[in-house]
Amino acid sequence: MNTIPSIPVRYKRFPSGYINDVRGWGFNQQIISEEEGRLLTLDLDFGSYCSLGCPACFQSDSTFKRDTSPKMSFDEMKQLVLDAKELGLRTVKFLGEGEPLQSVLFVSFLRFLHSEGIVPLIFTHGHVIGDDEEVARWNKIHGITTGEQLTQELYRLGASIVLGFNSFDDDVQGNMVGRDVGFVKIRNRALTLLVDAGFTREVPTRLALAVNPVGRQNVSDAFAIYKWARLRNMYAVVTPSMISGKGRQNWKESNPTNNELFALYTKIYSFNIETGLQTMDQIRDEGISSYAGGHPCNQVATGLYIKQDGGVWSCPGSDSAAFMEGSLQKGDLSTIWNQSENRKRAGVFNNRCIAKDGKSIPRDLYKSVLHKLELKFSSSRRIEIPASAHP
Repeated sequence: MNTIPSIPVRYKRFPSGYINDVRGWGFNQQIISEEEGRLLTLDLDFGSYCSLGCPACFQSDSTFKRDTSPKMSFDEMKQLVLDAKELGLRTVKFLGEGEPLQSVLFVSFLRFLHSEGIVPLIFTHGHVIGDDEEVARWNKIHGITTGEQLTQELYRLGASIVLGFNSFDDDVQGNMVGRDVGFVKIRNRALTLLVDAGFTREVPTRLALAVNPVGRQNVSDAFAIYKWARLRNMYAVVTPSMISGKGRQNWKESNPTNNELFALYTKIYSFNIETGLQTMDQIRDEGISSYAGGHPCNQVATGLYIKQDGGVWSCPGSDSAAFMEGSLQKGDLSTIWNQSENRKRAGVFNNRCIAKDGKSIPRDLYKSVLHKLELKFSSSRRIEIPASAHP
């Protein structure tokens, strides 16, 4: 059964100047140039408990510890942010290790970030936001006991939300988070609450749907979700598996075929051009993104990923030792940043994906998709893409 939330369309065509991003994620070319060499963003783990069992989770452990306290103390994490702010910090993304909203400390940390003018971007599957009992369990200490109250507080604190949304198919979605189909009702309620709270009223939007990882189970759904989201002023994150945690173990078995990925990316970029979300000139200038149709990744030229044990990594995309930049237990943040491989990439706007390229993302995807778009949109006569390239 397919369950599609009832959210009204906002755009049929996108207005001139529309910003193709979700607030708090990527940086535009002007900022990349003006702030070259500055540490603009951090990816952070917060808490280690999650009640889901996503089979492609980028974390290494198959079962997260039921421990709601970060390994770094609350005060140490605050100091980390203050140290990073001295180096240029603007945004913080919360990816894991657990579900950040399943921690009694998280709202307090968001309030601290708000007081420091730092934009938080929260990755969540919505199983707290959409369930009042879970909201109260983790947030009663803050006077927050309903999903409505929680989304209103998140909006007030300037947060953006990346909501896990892998499929319209109830069974597929349940499988991809390790829950039964009842999860979909909770997820859809979370989405509705976020829209009602105002997360899609702004440009850039403050709400994204994370279709990733795009695998064999949901590749046929990915374009439909992308289109559905974008027309409702939601960003959409469409990309194959990370090469870390469980993803490192099974990405080859779960990844779509190369032809499926080429077709999906081409179809998404074609939609962007046909609806005015992007122009062909813009795509040529920016390059094809590792996030299909989305803002190019510049995380590995502007930021670092810091785990709860103080380990500093290039990004969450790979847990290979080659991606480790250092440890806060052995050095200070400023020194680690200035000596990091990420700092050496400063000024690069589109980093593609240093972790996935040649693995879950075929190396010739970027060139192939751009070529197909040139054939389709740059010729005076319509040149059809070969049938084998269509989804």
